Amino acid sequence: GLALQLPKPVYPIIAKQAGAQGPVNVQVLIDETGKVISAKAVKGGHPLLMAAAQQAAYSARFSPTRLGDQAVKVSGVITYNFVLQ
Repeated sequence: GLALQLPKPVYPIIAKQAGAQGPVNVQVLIDETGKVISAKAVKGGHPLLMAAAQQAAYSARFSPTRLGDQAVKVSGVITYNFVLQ
């Protein structure tokens, strides 16, 4: 489905202080109503940023995905790119 809400993650202060930045990929499972029911940061992202990315993913909302006339669960990846300002 399409993203209806895709909130930006909060940049953790400790991650800013450590100079942590870059992309974090979060594997999500979206239920039949478009709600994220599982979010797990996958390898490759900075450890200090993973929890913030997962938390933001849980707040995302999607339009329901349909297979024919049946709403179905789907999985996908949301990529959050943390950039120090």
